Amino acid sequence: MLSESRINTYHQFFSDHSDQEIYGIYLWNMSLCGAFYPLLQTAEIALRNTINNVALEHYGEDWHTKIVHSEYNGLSKNSPATKLKNAFKDAIRKVIKDENEVRAKNNLEPHPLGYKPNFNKIVSNTNFVTWEYVLHPLFFRVSNPNYLWPQKIKRAFKNRPYRSPKDTLTLLYNLVSEIRPFRNRLSHHEPLWKGVTTRTEADALQYLNKKIDVIEKLIHIISSEKNKYLEVHGLIRKTRLMASKETLDTYRYRTQSATLSLKHKNKVRRFLSYVHDNDKPVLFSHGGRAFQISPA
Repeated sequence: MLSESRINTYHQFFSDHSDQEIYGIYLWNMSLCGAFYPLLQTAEIALRNTINNVALEHYGEDWHTKIVHSEYNGLSKNSPATKLKNAFKDAIRKVIKDENEVRAKNNLEPHPLGYKPNFNKIVSNTNFVTWEYVLHPLFFRVSNPNYLWPQKIKRAFKNRPYRSPKDTLTLLYNLVSEIRPFRNRLSHHEPLWKGVTTRTEADALQYLNKKIDVIEKLIHIISSEKNKYLEVHGLIRKTRLMASKETLDTYRYRTQSATLSLKHKNKVRRFLSYVHDNDKPVLFSHGGRAFQISPA
């Protein structure tokens, strides 16, 4: 039921696998997407809100039309400032289209030309790349208080890792630039481990865990409280467990299960200690039924 081109992507990377194992890996990737989603959503919403809040303070509503910036290599078409304005225009069109569809269902006339939607709705309909544009050094100048950065760096990013505002902005721009294509792959249900450096299975798992590190770092810079929320609910741990060889082996049916008899308490105790100490999910069987146990 999968297209040949989609499943071939998996076969090319996992070349020594049967069709059954490949389908298991396909399901593993779906579960990976589900585990990564709340992390990426948290990062995106936190980034969007913190930048929008300080921009509103600095320029007022419709700040995307007022934000001060430098020239971009003498060009305007490919300038992040131009792309930022276009991103907001796209968001405005989307909001109006969605609202007009609702109005049509309620037998109401569409909004008139020149209608301006609620600004909060516009912001919530922007794409992730919009906020990457705002972090560009084009909007940074120490000697001019009208620029957004560095004036609002401290207020927007409370856990900034560097005293230097420029170094902090550069790091943030790089983090978001790394996360964005990964997020797009998730949105299109592509294999999440695809990357320039991923050649082997070990590379793929390392790549996935590095993405967790990057997302976690971005969220922490914005708000340590949001990071703690993810930790309390085990969402970061769950994603790391999903991005482990042990979980991959379970999905592709290559896990050897341990046989346990619950009458032997010492054996059970040793087994639970093993799960805890290794911090990995383990498959086991009891009474002819298979179970998987993961550390809390």
